[in-house]
Amino acid sequence: MKIHKNDKQILLVLVPHRDTRVELRKYSDLLLKAGLTGVYQFPLAAPLASLSQPLNANELKYLTRSLRENTGSGKITAAETSITAFPPDGKDTLFGPRLDSTVLINMFGDAAVKIKNLFSPLIIGTYFVPDSSSHNLRLIEKIPPVLLSFRAGAVANMIWQPFQAGHDTGYKWKIGKLCWLPNVKRGFTNIKNM
Repeated sequence: MKIHKNDKQILLVLVPHRDTRVELRKYSDLLLKAGLTGVYQFPLAAPLASLSQPLNANELKYLTRSLRENTGSGKITAAETSITAFPPDGKDTLFGPRLDSTVLINMFGDAAVKIKNLFSPLIIGTYFVPDSSSHNLRLIEKIPPVLLSFRAGAVANMIWQPFQAGHDTGYKWKIGKLCWLPNVKRGFTNIKNM
């Protein structure tokens, strides 16, 4: 197996709670049954940014508080399916449920220097498409989107890397330790007071 080290991406991702991921797996299966082809499964996480280096535990914790403050006591929702460039400056695409949230550079505090690109729109990756075919795009438009709403989620560093096994190309990933968004019911410290 030949690994393409130069193509390794360090990402920051939002990982929904496992109950939400169950719904995403059902949606993923529906897409395959409808005839989606030439795609690779993505780890059911929403890329927020590409990084020059991983965020440390304190930086992740700061960001979770910033994200929770941005959503308040409300839920993160998705009501439509969309696509985004993956990586942000690349030619490939990632598609799945589009989140109603946005991530701004000032939400990262001191860790903003590690941000190479922010993803927009924010999409929970269901499938990675190395070559966006018009067949797949038309198919996606015909399938009703999955409706999601969740409060529980975590952020984590993720490595995404292509590899070559014989004549086949594949992709592998590894998600680091999860840093959960603060619980709304218990309250959370305003990040300005940290």
